[in-house]
Amino acid sequence: MAQSQRAGALNHWVQVLSLEETADGWAWAVTRGTWANLTLGTGRNLFSAVGIGARDCTLVVRAQALELSQAMRWGQQHIFLTSILPGDDRGHLVLHGALVETAECLANVHEEDGGQRFPGVLTEKYVRYEQPDPYAVNRLTYVLVTPKAVVLQRGGLVTVNGVNYEVQTAHTLDQWKNEYEVFRTDDL
Repeated sequence: MAQSQRAGALNHWVQVLSLEETADGWAWAVTRGTWANLTLGTGRNLFSAVGIGARDCTLVVRAQALELSQAMRWGQQHIFLTSILPGDDRGHLVLHGALVETAECLANVHEEDGGQRFPGVLTEKYVRYEQPDPYAVNRLTYVLVTPKAVVLQRGGLVTVNGVNYEVQTAHTLDQWKNEYEVFRTDDL
């Protein structure tokens, strides 16, 4: 089937988001709007190399300048872009993404200046259970996916939606994003 036929009706208004520096950190800002043919998938999109995925979606849009450092917003839903492919014809692009919830984050809160604000995506990695005497401790480990401009210190603290986490491991080789394994411990 030709891409122009697969595009179908471009009947969903989406916003193209770009990361912008603000007075106190980073924020997603609307660059422009565009019409899209949006299809929600039944599978998961692995937007993180070390965390679990989120619901998959595909958008077909008219050809335009886009990069994986950008994101899309459909209504109130944030779409983390994972691939941008040319369509079968030159008039369209096929975008694959993950429907995620963004978190309000504060970087390096252990420093005197209190750190800078940024949007992140928190996803689960695994849960480890330990039984020290006489209490049980639950070590909760997550993956915080951030825009490439955000740099967190290993061993430092990051606040995600008001909760402090310690940054354990940094995965920074991806060209478009950084991934940080963060954890906190809770007594059971």
